[in-house]
Amino acid sequence: MTKTVSTIVIYCNPIDQIKTVLACCASITGNTVFVVDNSPTNKFQELCLSFGAQYIHTPSNPGFGASHNLAKEKFPDYDTYLIVNPDVHFSSDDAIKLIDFINKNHDVVCVVPKVIYPDGQLQRLCKLLPSPLNLFVRRFAKKLADKLDNNFELRWFSYNVAVAIPYASGCFMAVRAEIFRKIGGFDERFFMYLEDTDLSRRLSQHGKIIFYPDAIITHEFAKASYKNKRLLLVHIKSAVQYFNKWGWFFDRERNQINSEAVAKIRAVMAEAKTANPKCTESSSR
Repeated sequence: MTKTVSTIVIYCNPIDQIKTVLACCASITGNTVFVVDNSPTNKFQELCLSFGAQYIHTPSNPGFGASHNLAKEKFPDYDTYLIVNPDVHFSSDDAIKLIDFINKNHDVVCVVPKVIYPDGQLQRLCKLLPSPLNLFVRRFAKKLADKLDNNFELRWFSYNVAVAIPYASGCFMAVRAEIFRKIGGFDERFFMYLEDTDLSRRLSQHGKIIFYPDAIITHEFAKASYKNKRLLLVHIKSAVQYFNKWGWFFDRERNQINSEAVAKIRAVMAEAKTANPKCTESSSR
């Protein structure tokens, strides 16, 4: 039997939000729930323990990635790490679909679900690897960004077939623990934002990252950096760190990865359409 741990990183989240995600994680049979609390006080400890979660308080707030990396140390012999945002909710059946998929497909290092908003609308979280234009222009020049985002956000993708993608959202990921440990987990230089982009790029060097539409979760997705100037600066800093690491405008590897991903996704979509002519875009359950 495989061993799975769900890691949730919280920071002064609404208590009802924490209760919801704890209940979701606790409902997965055989799953260990691990909470890293970066809040100034440990006021959520009793709540977490009441759901049977293991709890660690890190008031120094080392960041999203560094906090998730603690799972490597606490659970070194586990098979699958579920990286779970506190602002999501899901059924145990959907989580198990992802766990089963990654355990049955040994060439897969990470699998992510279809993600919807609370109103049922689709969140387009499958993306290509970003260029500086994708990140900076889309934040400060919306009209130009809309043109760039058509391909970057794969707006033409149907979201109804399983495909390999180069960039997966960190709001919910099932990751092969062996590979996560091998690459050192998240790069802890990223306090918050772009840490999932960087992780995706390093994971994909060891296997496939798969979008799996049969599993569906709900994500509140607050886009906090669009509302908070301090978080905007954190976002910009992370973007600079990311491009300093991987390359700015002349990143040939990025271009190759994106081109191959687009070709393969279009091929899978064409094959699915041939097999099922009524196959159309689905924006929710």
